[in-house]
Amino acid sequence: MRKISWGKRAFKVFVKQWRWEGDNVGLKAAETMRSNVAQTLLSIQRMPTIGRLCKQSGDKTYRLMWTHPKSALYYWYNDKEIRIVRFILAARMKVQL
Repeated sequence: MRKISWGKRAFKVFVKQWRWEGDNVGLKAAETMRSNVAQTLLSIQRMPTIGRLCKQSGDKTYRLMWTHPKSALYYWYNDKEIRIVRFILAARMKVQL
């Protein structure tokens, strides 16, 4: 199975949103968000082609996978690794990937 790794920026945004959910919506919401991301990562690890194809560059294929109606993961993968490049909130979906 491919190894999953997070980019610093992607992980920082994820943790910031997770904390915001816990502080402003509730601990249950934060846990649901974390659980959704974990389930999505398992799905991606089992079948990296599951996400929507966004771009191909060399040996990397970039894809987008929704974790929740409010968030998505943007990732690339190759034969050895799945790299989470961005954690995107729905309000920011118009940002160029």
